[in-house]
Amino acid sequence: MKVKFAGIQYLGESGITQTCKEAVIQLIHGGEKIQDVKILTFEEIYSKAHALLLTLRYDTQIIIKGGFASGYNGEAPKGYAYILNLLRQYTGNINEYIVPKSIFERISSSSLTVRDLEYINSIDRVSPARWCDSAYLYKEDGCDIFSEFPLAMSMALLDTRLIELALDFNENPDNAIMSAYRKIESIVRERTGLDHESSIKLFAKAFQGDDSILYWGNLDSGESKGRASLFASVFMAYRNNRAHQEPRHNLSDDIREFMLINQLFILESEAIVRYVQEQ
Repeated sequence: MKVKFAGIQYLGESGITQTCKEAVIQLIHGGEKIQDVKILTFEEIYSKAHALLLTLRYDTQIIIKGGFASGYNGEAPKGYAYILNLLRQYTGNINEYIVPKSIFERISSSSLTVRDLEYINSIDRVSPARWCDSAYLYKEDGCDIFSEFPLAMSMALLDTRLIELALDFNENPDNAIMSAYRKIESIVRERTGLDHESSIKLFAKAFQGDDSILYWGNLDSGESKGRASLFASVFMAYRNNRAHQEPRHNLSDDIREFMLINQLFILESEAIVRYVQEQ
């Protein structure tokens, strides 16, 4: 009888916890919606080995290979506890199933069959749930499970005028940030005709007051004033300091600052020209 292999994707490497952790993190970081988690457990004498069968949108299924374990102290149990805590942020459908060694070996060799999946779907889950006990191992004080996610900018949130700078951001974040500051200044100068004002005075004349050159329609005065003050505040709080110091090389701070400048671009794009200053 011809063996029919399951059309399923495999991620991670058996016995290598970090690759399996990173596989789950990348799925979540990439926006995948995890609907169901089946913990596939092979029980040995003194420990348990674990793989994961994840069901995503459109009933797509992915195997995370057996890089996790429990029943002893070590990297694999810590990784298992971390992933369980992460996954339960996204789904309440987490259950454990005991599978034979033969299935666990086929997971390792990326060769599960259709019959294997049918078997997994037919067996009873472990009850009462014991995976929660493993999850509690990950309880370090002040520990943030999202701290292991990659530091990356969301391109979908960027004003299109910043895309080119964002593409080179990882190579030289300080240059991208300073170029973004210069660019927003140039855009506001061009729209207002205020060619000779310093940045702080430029933004004050451009956005602040009832007779500002640029304004936002259908906003009350308090909201308009708040938006207007952001431009000068960001430049005073961040740009001036950056312009007079050596680059700090803190990628998380750099990304946050770039996204803050991005918000200035968004606000500028929504502003309407009341008049143009004649020189």
